[in-house]
Amino acid sequence: MTRRRLFTSLLFSALFLIGFPASSQSQTREWKLWLDEVGPIMTKRELAVFKSLQTEEDRKRFQQMFWKARDTIPGTPQNEYMIEYYARKGYAEAHYGGTRTDRGRIYVLLGKPAEVQNYSGSEKVVDCELWLYQNEGRRGLPPLLYLLFFRRNNIGDYVLFYPGLNSNLEILSTSFMRGSVSKAQAYRIISSSFPELARASLSVIPEEANAGFAATPNSSANVIAQIHNLPEKEAEKGYLRNFSAVEGTVDVSYSAREMAAKAAFWLTEQRGIRFLNYSLIPDAIRTAKNPDGFQTAHLVFHLKVEDAAGRTIYQREKEIRLKLDEAKKKAMEERKFVFNDLAPIIEGDFDASLTLTNKTTEEFSVHEERILTGPGAMPAVVGYEVKEKNSESFVPLSLGDYKVLSDPRAIYGPGETLEAILISDKAPRIVLVPRDKGFETVEVKDALRRGSLFVFRLPLKEVRPGNYDLVVDREGAEVLRKIVSVLSFDIPKPIEFESVEPLSSKDDYVFILGQEYLNAGHAARAVEHFRSLPQRLWNSDSIPVIARALYLIKDYAGVLELLEEDGVEKSYPVLLLLGNSCLELKKLDRAAAYFEQVRKYGDTPENNRTLGAIYFSLGDREKAKTYWDRAEALEKKKNETKPDEKDERKEPS
Repeated sequence: MTRRRLFTSLLFSALFLIGFPASSQSQTREWKLWLDEVGPIMTKRELAVFKSLQTEEDRKRFQQMFWKARDTIPGTPQNEYMIEYYARKGYAEAHYGGTRTDRGRIYVLLGKPAEVQNYSGSEKVVDCELWLYQNEGRRGLPPLLYLLFFRRNNIGDYVLFYPGLNSNLEILSTSFMRGSVSKAQAYRIISSSFPELARASLSVIPEEANAGFAATPNSSANVIAQIHNLPEKEAEKGYLRNFSAVEGTVDVSYSAREMAAKAAFWLTEQRGIRFLNYSLIPDAIRTAKNPDGFQTAHLVFHLKVEDAAGRTIYQREKEIRLKLDEAKKKAMEERKFVFNDLAPIIEGDFDASLTLTNKTTEEFSVHEERILTGPGAMPAVVGYEVKEKNSESFVPLSLGDYKVLSDPRAIYGPGETLEAILISDKAPRIVLVPRDKGFETVEVKDALRRGSLFVFRLPLKEVRPGNYDLVVDREGAEVLRKIVSVLSFDIPKPIEFESVEPLSSKDDYVFILGQEYLNAGHAARAVEHFRSLPQRLWNSDSIPVIARALYLIKDYAGVLELLEEDGVEKSYPVLLLLGNSCLELKKLDRAAAYFEQVRKYGDTPENNRTLGAIYFSLGDREKAKTYWDRAEALEKKKNETKPDEKDERKEPS
């Protein structure tokens, strides 16, 4: 694992990480960053086509046509849509924590609200923001929208309020929640001071905001779904057919075949770091013969971890290119291959997905599982052999000095032993609970304690063939449950392919954990991890990420100290962080200089208004008026755009 690969794999919380076989390292990084940038508006079909492209020329042509298909005023030299999009995205990153937050994503999709009402600091309600949108003929959306964001119990980031799913009781502050308060009473309490906020808690459509229907479903959920689906509906995708026939690419109308495979996730701990491990075994790996006579397959493993709010906490893609002679091909068919890997993970309740794609045959398999990694979770691995680890490296499916050989199919023969290692401060109770009637529960006895580890082995020769739940209880509470099958015959064990990382990777893992905390909205925890990094890891890749965390904890001086270094590229998000940090510190001259540089990425009304306000505060009213007039002219030009201009566009050729 190279440090640069680690950093770029998660840099700016990339939404799509893919491999580029024919690209250089710098080109690969550029495309990963671009996919991250356009993730909120790229459709699933567009992503599928882009991932099929094999040459740099095709990717550049795709990028050009991607923006051309969205150009709202095709006759002008500039692409107004692209300029507006990057302005929105930059504003979302500077003010709302990026497009992973609810406010940031809505801002990118819908643009600036016609009006924002802020209710922060009230004794009656938690911190709230009400965004009012006047719809400009967008399909599926009503002409007027209420979008309410609130901070649950005034903790964490603002989240979108779903009328009908969320209750107006969640809007009340704790001081007004003493005793039993009904929804009707909550509505009256809120309405007495903030009538519009009360109506917005009933429906996103003002006409539906009627207190008489406070407990009934309405159109809100459908409207919010339509908002999130706007990129799929509004993007002109006719240009994609220009790529489907390119030699060496895949026509996206072709339905990829699902590949039979089994996978399992395990939680482990090594050197104070918790890891999410995966083990995956395809039922068969189809190959293609190359000119040298070898059987080859291009396998891509995509691991993604999301929290309950749908935020991407971690994402990574790895490639394996198999090149097999006849003997290895035969061994694979007889014994199968099992692929093991691991990734550092923060504590929490997550949804993990593992996708395996055979790029050679366009087959795929997907495994999804809910995983718990917090203090109540038990690091454990179950398999067919526990052996001593003979390496100081970070090895998948390992705990302490032990490693488990595991088969994710969880099938065992009568001549085998069911073995496991787990971390527990108390001796656990381990049982096999039969799923078949008439079978007896089998208890695993004499688990061996090795420090904080417990190692157990259960010979299966006396266990009746059948399906069982392996259940681990600790002090009466179930902490692990896995399905295992005992067969009446032995089966060959798979051949292992696993990713082993050197001990020096620990600092890289600390950086990744910091990014995961940042992605999860825990900026302070992220900063703790970043500050523990050695100086060698404070470089051009990591510094912008660290600066974003500092900005979120309001260490604006720290942001300037990091980003004003000569070695840091002054990209769009970096300039916004610098400009906004200067504003917070009242360094208006420097703020003006940075926002002037932001203009090269797009001359937007918002940026001009910001510059106008800065120069007005500096006492330069003439310059302030110039920028405000420019903002008004740009806004007027935007509003004068004819609604049927989109329909007049010709399909790009």
